[in-house]
Formats: sequence, structure tokens, C-alpha cells
Amino acid sequence: MPTLSWMTTASAETADPLSHTALRARIAWLCHLTRAAAAGWAAWVLIAVVWTWSDPAKIVSTVGHYLNTELGMISPFEFIWAFGVNVAIWIPDAAVAYCIWRLFGTYLDGHIFTADAAAWMQRTGVTGLIAVLASIVGRRIDWLILTSHAELPLSTRLFTQFVVPVDLLQVLFCLFLLAIGHVFRTAVQIANDHASIV
Repeated sequence: MPTLSWMTTASAETADPLSHTALRARIAWLCHLTRAAAAGWAAWVLIAVVWTWSDPAKIVSTVGHYLNTELGMISPFEFIWAFGVNVAIWIPDAAVAYCIWRLFGTYLDGHIFTADAAAWMQRTGVTGLIAVLASIVGRRIDWLILTSHAELPLSTRLFTQFVVPVDLLQVLFCLFLLAIGHVFRTAVQIANDHASIV
């Protein structure tokens, strides 16, 4: 039965990371590059936050432009709190980079078509969704802090630029990762079930 033989072989390859040596050798450079890019991205985002918030006047001007109003000067207290919110928003971003690091580290270890790799892919998707949500909520909190001294309707402060196109793109990408991770995990389970039957 060629079909049964193929399933047995596929299951054995799924279970045994050593059988992926040739594939691992071909993708090692890509795995290292992706891990470096993930770490670099997390560092870059943090540096960008610090750099952006080093100019309070520019922050006030940018937010005032979006809200089409003159905000005036913000207090040091408001600035510190708003900056703290942005650093807190960065933490989920760093978690996404960590998940990507672990996912491609799993590939480097030879666990490519495995439940472990699928799990890290799904964790990346879930963490990404959390990061997008944190970004949306964080922006609202930022704007509430920075406009606390301005005479603006609460609806304007809460709902202006509530969701931007890049948020939806990030959500789509995270859902894609979740779906692919689920497909991989299901395929591994089916292969293992066939192996146990044989």
C-alpha cells in the first residue's frame, strides 16, 4: 500500500528532527537572518520611541494636527505618563520578537514540521494580536493624557484615528499566522495518528 507507506514515512520525518538535516542546512541562513531581524526590529522600535519622545513640542504638534486643534504646552507630568505608556506598548512588541526568535530557533534545532514549531507560530500570532490591541488602547490613553488640559469633547479625544489601516494589516497578518499554525499542528496530529495505527 503506497499511500500507507508514504504516511508512515511522513510521520517518521515529523517525529524525528534528525531527518531534516538537509532541509535545515538549506534554511539555516534564513533562520539566522530572521532572528536577527526580529531582535533588531524590537530594538529599533524602542529607540524610535525614545527618539520621538525626546521632542515634546513635536509630539504636541503632531497630536494637535490630528485633532485639528491647538493643544498648547503639556506639563512634565503629562509628558512622563504619556512616554511611560509608549514604553509599556513596546513590551508586547518585544514579546512578538521573542516568539519569532523562538520559532526560527525551533527550525534551527530541526523541529520544522512539528507540533512545537506550530505552537510557536500560533503564539506569534496571538502575541501579535495582543500587540495590536495594546497599540490601539495605548494611543487612546496617550491622547487622553496629552489633551487632558484641552477643551475637547471626549468623543473627539477617544475616537479620532481610533483604528488606522496599518492596524488592520497587522491583524490580518496575525490571523494568517494563527491559521497556518493550526494547519501545521493538525497535519502533525494526523501524521502521528496514522503512525500509531500502523
